[in-house]
Amino acid sequence: MNFKFKKVIIAGGGTGGHLFPAIAIGQELENEGIIVKYIGSKNGIESNGKFIEKNKIELLDLRGFARDFKMSSIVKNIILPFKILKSYIKVKRIFKNFNPDLVIGTGGYSCALPLYVAIKKNILTAIQEQNVLPGLVTRKFSNKVDTVFISFDKTKEYLNKNNYLLTGNPIRSRIKKIDAQESKKIFGLDLKKFTILIMGGSQGARSVNNHFQCNYKKYLNKNIQIIWQTGSNSRDILKKVKDHNIKMFEFIDNMEHAYSASDLIVSRAGATAISEILYLGKPSILIPYPFASDNHQELNAKVLDNIEAAVMVKESEFEKNVLENKIFEIIDSNQKMNLLKKNALEFSNRDSGFLIKEKIKEMILDAR
Repeated sequence: MNFKFKKVIIAGGGTGGHLFPAIAIGQELENEGIIVKYIGSKNGIESNGKFIEKNKIELLDLRGFARDFKMSSIVKNIILPFKILKSYIKVKRIFKNFNPDLVIGTGGYSCALPLYVAIKKNILTAIQEQNVLPGLVTRKFSNKVDTVFISFDKTKEYLNKNNYLLTGNPIRSRIKKIDAQESKKIFGLDLKKFTILIMGGSQGARSVNNHFQCNYKKYLNKNIQIIWQTGSNSRDILKKVKDHNIKMFEFIDNMEHAYSASDLIVSRAGATAISEILYLGKPSILIPYPFASDNHQELNAKVLDNIEAAVMVKESEFEKNVLENKIFEIIDSNQKMNLLKKNALEFSNRDSGFLIKEKIKEMILDAR
């Protein structure tokens, strides 16, 4: 069948963890000639125009519920119902104009309304769940959508319906292995030194950054160089740490080069970052964000730590020097490095995007 005139809405975003799988799925579908429209939030990273062409995305004026008691947060929560109503009307208008054959949500507060409207209109629906523990959208809609794409086999234990398909997490086409030496040159790094990449997700990780700020000289003393993505909440650290062996960035656009230049990665345990690390077969230390909803990042990290595809270190262990001890232990053991590489590659599902695309095509065909 020719899918050239078929249309799919992909809704989700806010952070890279929800946006990048959406982009990966969209790329696969567009390769089949399917027309893709994205729906995101004006307050998410999808709004900056770096990742999706502006003519392909609609942005809702939505943000998550503020959980603190600041006056600004209280005001935001008071006006939230009005923004939801406004966004609901906009979504209905998008559906009327675009007339999608299928709607898929990848998580974040901008995907709930499109899924809700699609279900009400009896349009085909799917969810792509990145984490071991299903997020709020998946928990609320998994019994109502046609298919749930899961990234971990353990996730099926949390679902009440057998409408899931284990696919793994789809990877953007730009994430691929590039020559390490060429990548190090791009960052102005020494071609012979061991290189660590530190990243805390698209928004950064303040506590991880603070720890490395206090301990980075330990790495320099071992002749290690660092690529460090701080995020926007640690701009002060960018000014404080000055050494030619440390390349610091608020955000790294060319992550494919950062991955390729690194010998070891220290990262939060967000599912999308994990999937990219595994896909490239990189040894990694995963530091779960302790305040993630339902502690889902620790569950992600535990699954991989148990099969020695990564090493988990908790923030509570920082003061005991566990992080440094684990990193130096890995660096000093070729056997450990190779085991982590091997298990990472074996755990990664390298056909995730293809499997999701084929299932979507099947769903559209069956609905004819």
